[in-house]
Amino acid sequence: MTKIRAVHQFFPVGQGLFATGSVEFWPPQPRRRRNISIPGQSIPAPDGPYRWVYDCGTSSPQRLVTNAIAELKRDCQGEKIDLLTLSHFHNDHINGVVELLNEIGAKTVMLPWAHLWHRLLIGFEQGLRAEDPEMLFYVDPVQYFIQEAGDGFEQVLFVLPSNDDRPPFSTEPTAAPEPPEDLDDPDKPSGPGEPVSYGDLEGAYGDLDHRIRMLRSGKAIVIHGVWEILPYNDPATKPDDPFGFASKVESHRGSLLNGNEDERQSALDDLRTLYETTFGRGAAMNNVSLMLYGGAVGPWTGQRICNCECLYHRLIGACGCWKEHETRGAILLTGDGNLKSAAKWDSLESYLDARRARRTSVFQVAHHGARANWHDGLAALIAPTTSVFSSDPRHSYGHPHAEVLRDFWPFRPVQVDQHSGFRMQVVLER
Repeated sequence: MTKIRAVHQFFPVGQGLFATGSVEFWPPQPRRRRNISIPGQSIPAPDGPYRWVYDCGTSSPQRLVTNAIAELKRDCQGEKIDLLTLSHFHNDHINGVVELLNEIGAKTVMLPWAHLWHRLLIGFEQGLRAEDPEMLFYVDPVQYFIQEAGDGFEQVLFVLPSNDDRPPFSTEPTAAPEPPEDLDDPDKPSGPGEPVSYGDLEGAYGDLDHRIRMLRSGKAIVIHGVWEILPYNDPATKPDDPFGFASKVESHRGSLLNGNEDERQSALDDLRTLYETTFGRGAAMNNVSLMLYGGAVGPWTGQRICNCECLYHRLIGACGCWKEHETRGAILLTGDGNLKSAAKWDSLESYLDARRARRTSVFQVAHHGARANWHDGLAALIAPTTSVFSSDPRHSYGHPHAEVLRDFWPFRPVQVDQHSGFRMQVVLER
């Protein structure tokens, strides 16, 4: 028998998002000539766990994120997270990332690719100034991680816009890809994606090349050959540029990416002044959000699901409430993604392939349940088993909005806030 165990978890961080999970795989055992039971024989250890994190931040008290990181650190038992994904660049999704990298670490940090001028608009929109240390993240994310997290990560993986190249839908598990044969430098990462040549992406300069990789449209991250993580970077998220801001940023490119600190700050001061006099303060520029699908490859039968939080389950990892029924097992995370029209969902579903979308068990409702990122009838199109709202209803934003909650009411809405998290364990067998 072959088995997958996947865990989907949301930490109680209030108005923010901190989701995590793991995947373990028990491959088929070699057949014996005779079916002989050997007393005391132990069950072989699984492959994994492969651990992932999606966003790590809050605009509620920061201690909520610190407590969640401490809990995750205990679970990781000294091992780095395999994949840390940042959906976008808002503070309530990323302000715990540096702490996470320093406390636990990540082999790969994955984030959506956006042009330098677009990243700067997002940083200025949030009120950052040239002298703020966080502004470096919007100029050169890799350099920022090196400066703030040191050895807390091994590589940064940029997901390019998800255009016409769609990922194939595999009907059977596949062998995990072999590491490249020419990887003769042990310091060079061999993780997902492909290496970046000099100048392919802003910030990819000199000695930083080996820590930067990119994932092209249509590519997925395959885990143990039986589970896939598929990111979606909406190609329609680049804002309009009626004032020629991009060309002004281009004229400062050398100072921003290769200059010293004084040169960079001077360039940022000039560009911030230009931003305020053209776009205006408070202009909404951040519609970037890297969505993430995670699910099994191929057909699986005998699926079981449990979302019990009883003490017995916490102590030994099992309990008597397993429900023997068909469950799709996949998770779809949207961050603050824009699903405000049927066309937006159609584009996402088309990229994923409807057969993947129909497998969604856990759906993270976009932007904490904000009406601006939703349209009436969206819930029925997705039809998840569980709908997670990661927000704090007492926060000034008032998320989730009532009409969004009503739409998802038939699909088991779960509120994750300061006090309540959510955890689901799925076992798939074949």
